[in-house]
Amino acid sequence: MMENYFLSLAPMNLFINDTPFFLLRSLAETDHLANRNIVQAGQVGSLGSLQGTVVMLEVPTDKVLGFLQDLMSHHYEDVSFRIIPEDYNEAKAQVRAQFNVIDAAGGVVINKSGRILMIYRLKKWDLPKGKVDKGETFKMTAVREVEEETGVRVRLRHRITTTWHTYTIKDNPILKRTKWYLMDCLDDSAMKPQKVENIEKVAWLDEAGVAAALSKSYRSIRHVIDCYQRQVVP
Repeated sequence: MMENYFLSLAPMNLFINDTPFFLLRSLAETDHLANRNIVQAGQVGSLGSLQGTVVMLEVPTDKVLGFLQDLMSHHYEDVSFRIIPEDYNEAKAQVRAQFNVIDAAGGVVINKSGRILMIYRLKKWDLPKGKVDKGETFKMTAVREVEEETGVRVRLRHRITTTWHTYTIKDNPILKRTKWYLMDCLDDSAMKPQKVENIEKVAWLDEAGVAAALSKSYRSIRHVIDCYQRQVVP
């Protein structure tokens, strides 16, 4: 129960059109960010005029939704947003209400050498993950999807983070919530890409390899790896 309580206080790590648009409860949640640009919501007219890591204070819910619509229509590569709403719970509920929510789970798998298991799919490096099936828990899904997509047998440890990202299916806006877990490799002797899921390669990558792969990946995946690295590196 205590773990669930603290996880419920976690930020909403939202990626809209692959642009970070995190909903936070307090300014203290941005203390780890380098070169943050703190602004008041009333000072912002257009998101397109902003660059770098922007922390926006006292954002009314209607303005959160307005920014959401802007980001759904545009892709901003050189900026990330940390939004501190006037009412966090209301803003989060209203954001969720704009979408059909789909649940998924995946894993950061580590072998004995400390290498990370990554997959190459649709010209992007990614982490194994997939949708929650009926009757499954998030943990069950995470293990099943990793093993199906990579052929690697794993043991689940703990949750690293949760991400939310948007996409559309037949003009219907979808919000996918993905819970990410740290896992240990038990056996990779049958490792192979799941071709039916358009996975071309599965690879164990060292630190330099991961850094290179992330330059050809999604910003949400970079965030997951960053969360993992901040948890394990003093």
